[in-house]
Amino acid sequence: MSTVAIVAEYNPFHNGHKYHLDESKKLTGAEHAMAVMSGNFVQRGEPAVFNKLIRAEAAVRNGLDLVFELPVRFSTASAQDFAYASVEMINSLGIAEYLSFGAETDDINVLKKISDCLTNETASFKASLNDYLKEGNSFPKARSLALTEEFGEEYAEILSTPNNILAIEYLSALTKLDSNIRPVAVKRFGAGHDSDITDNKYASGKLIRESLKAGNESISTFIPEDISERPIFSSDIQSILNIELMKLQRNIDAPSEYSNILDITPDILNKLRNLSLPASYEDMIDSLKSKELTRSRICRVLIHLLLGIRDIKGIKYCPYATLLALRKDSSHLLRSINEKSDITIINKRSDYKPDSEYASALYIYDRLATDIYNLLFYSKTNINRPNELASNIVLV
Repeated sequence: MSTVAIVAEYNPFHNGHKYHLDESKKLTGAEHAMAVMSGNFVQRGEPAVFNKLIRAEAAVRNGLDLVFELPVRFSTASAQDFAYASVEMINSLGIAEYLSFGAETDDINVLKKISDCLTNETASFKASLNDYLKEGNSFPKARSLALTEEFGEEYAEILSTPNNILAIEYLSALTKLDSNIRPVAVKRFGAGHDSDITDNKYASGKLIRESLKAGNESISTFIPEDISERPIFSSDIQSILNIELMKLQRNIDAPSEYSNILDITPDILNKLRNLSLPASYEDMIDSLKSKELTRSRICRVLIHLLLGIRDIKGIKYCPYATLLALRKDSSHLLRSINEKSDITIINKRSDYKPDSEYASALYIYDRLATDIYNLLFYSKTNINRPNELASNIVLV
């Protein structure tokens, strides 16, 4: 029995995700599907719209067999670290024969050509990249311009969409890991990644999140099942983020306390120290934006500051995998993973004992991420949610 793996955020799980899952099984002939999913904070540097257990349950109810959590250190990281950690976890779990991802192009050869260039940088590409960075371009923009010089305009266009960027990083990770897992690209159709346009029963995750924020109940057209849950948005971290920034601004004599926060540079740290506070979440971002700083990078910096995430990496990025949701009749897959995996599988959270300082630090971030997310939810609903150690696997 073959298994296809997917890297996802499911923020929230919508009809486009259902299409990708169904197509992944169809293209590969796999009988089973598993996912490595971002937890309560996602790669854009934002809180997920619904908590990780609710999103994992929706995914299993719609065709997945198992969902594992990507540690928050990597779920909120750059595309390169996010992709590598996700693929490494899938590779470590030992049962996936395929890795399926959505992209604007399903031509694996084209994606692989770009991936190989970015993985094994030629002298000309590296020189062009450095030149464009020195001109003050953001890294994504500089990389796209350097790729244009290397291959031509049509290849640079491929790097203009988030899904293609991640697809290329997944391929790069498979190469670096010398993995036997076979990549499969499912071509996206209908509404674009961040599109404000709907296409029959398909809408982008961004449009669905914006509709939720506006209190628009029409999203039921675009999701497989209704979720009766109060959503969380970036603006909800505004108050506690102001507190963290005020602490930072008071600790001007202790720069080392903040200098190794993930994604922070001396220039960004100086900008954070000069923010006028208190400020709204959007005002913070507007004040920090510049030619070389993308919105996503700023959002990630703010989340890393809030969670205290340092730039830590182990020899193996993910030394454990936390199971979030499982289809009851797929328990044999979990047994197979327990036999083949070369990392720790966390089923009962309270029983997990990290076997290294790195694993312990990584798991502390995950626990704090759950605590902070639960605080955001409590502030909106007065409902207490279980902390990380008291959480249970969702069985469907």
